[in-house]
Amino acid sequence: MAIYYISIMALTGAGCLFAKKKDNKALVCYLTLSASVLILIASFRYAVGFDYFSYRRIYEKVATQTFEEIIITRRSEPLLYLLCKIFCLMGCSYHTFLFCINTFLLIVAMRFIYQYSKLPWFSVYLYITLQFLAYNMNLVRQSVAVSFFLLAYPYIRERKLIPYTILIIIGGLFHNSLFIMWPLYIFLPIKGSRKLFVGLTIITILGYIAFDPIFAIIQPIILKNYNNYSQSYFWQPSSITYVIPSAMYTVLIYLFRDQIDPSRRSTYLNSAIYQCIITLFITKHFILERFAIYPFALSLLAIPEIIATYREKDRKQKIGYRQVMLLFLLFGAAYFFFAAVKGYHGVYPYISLLKKSHSILIN
Repeated sequence: MAIYYISIMALTGAGCLFAKKKDNKALVCYLTLSASVLILIASFRYAVGFDYFSYRRIYEKVATQTFEEIIITRRSEPLLYLLCKIFCLMGCSYHTFLFCINTFLLIVAMRFIYQYSKLPWFSVYLYITLQFLAYNMNLVRQSVAVSFFLLAYPYIRERKLIPYTILIIIGGLFHNSLFIMWPLYIFLPIKGSRKLFVGLTIITILGYIAFDPIFAIIQPIILKNYNNYSQSYFWQPSSITYVIPSAMYTVLIYLFRDQIDPSRRSTYLNSAIYQCIITLFITKHFILERFAIYPFALSLLAIPEIIATYREKDRKQKIGYRQVMLLFLLFGAAYFFFAAVKGYHGVYPYISLLKKSHSILIN
């Protein structure tokens, strides 16, 4: 666990001191450093992440297959497997493959933060504490899909449907869950109202009550790739306690919504509400949690904007900049400790390749 604590404190401290938006050179250096540290953590691990060995088996199996066999057997989600094959042909080890994938994930994330975050160092803090790094170390294919969602996000802002759709299609061919998130282009920017909120609440309640028969109909059609999980732990209902962190985030965004620029307020608030609703349904099937990651990714922008707004305002307010920053620092810390205690994504505690090699030498 020490590597997580050290990384959080070191990167947060360095960012708070040096990563100012007005100083682009310092900011680029800071984000490069952050990416480098997180790439090393995510790449040179051993048996960290529930799917660690699953992806290693996939990598080894793909080495024996032809491109044609991969396309036939993985026709709905071929891109990661084809990428594995290319790396195998170049003679790369599994950990070299992980290193390259994590480099892509972190470059996309830091680029996203650089372009859109009002407080980049705080976004890096959230990237670790809100479990985006943990996600990278477990669900590799979906993490790539999330990266394509981040790449597509500017086109939601700019209302450019074609490039948005192209990126969603490419990401969806790594993990089909991204296809289901395509409607976020329509629903994220919708301006909220009391009637809309009441309607969404009613739909959620009715959907929750009638979930089992509805899911039995749509699962073989839309979510047929999840048939393999039907006998696994991830298909079981989750405890309501796992919904609490998501609900807390939604409440915080709602309470501070007036501190978000009006042009982005609906997008950030809607993203918080949608991720909370999706997370609620993990009390039906735990595996549905992975769909919440897409709208939740906008937390990397929403929280820093709230804090930055307090910093920029000169007029007296009931709550000051330092208090708001402390509140969200504590929220991130609480989220991280909750995840660590619950063993999110199987990444706690951390085991490095060096530690694994050392134990082999001793034995």
